[in-house]
Amino acid sequence: MTHQRRVILEALEELDCHPTAEELFEKASQVDSNLNLSTVYRTLRWMETEGLIIARRFNIDHRQDRFDSATPSEHHHFLCSKCKKVIEFNDPSINDIKTRFEESTGCVVESKSIILYGLCEICRNENDYT
Repeated sequence: MTHQRRVILEALEELDCHPTAEELFEKASQVDSNLNLSTVYRTLRWMETEGLIIARRFNIDHRQDRFDSATPSEHHHFLCSKCKKVIEFNDPSINDIKTRFEESTGCVVESKSIILYGLCEICRNENDYT
């Protein structure tokens, strides 16, 4: 692993908030000022191919990938529609939904990913949304 790849991976781990390539570039370039955005994009694609990260697209309209470390456990996401904060969660009842779907359709679910959209607690409180 090259120095720049390591710097980008460390930035991903430090940010821990499903950053975009641009956010990773901003963080990683603080450590290595010679880094450029195209290197970040190439490195992210390499890391995805190697199974180190997963590109996630939470908002299809914006067509912007956010990157998540390839954790061995399956998890789901909540995306705040205002501040874009991503919160990971896991709920065993999602397995029940998967099982019922398989039983009712005859399909086999190989993986699952649920994304919930709304306002995080901070944005909700700012808007006095109840």
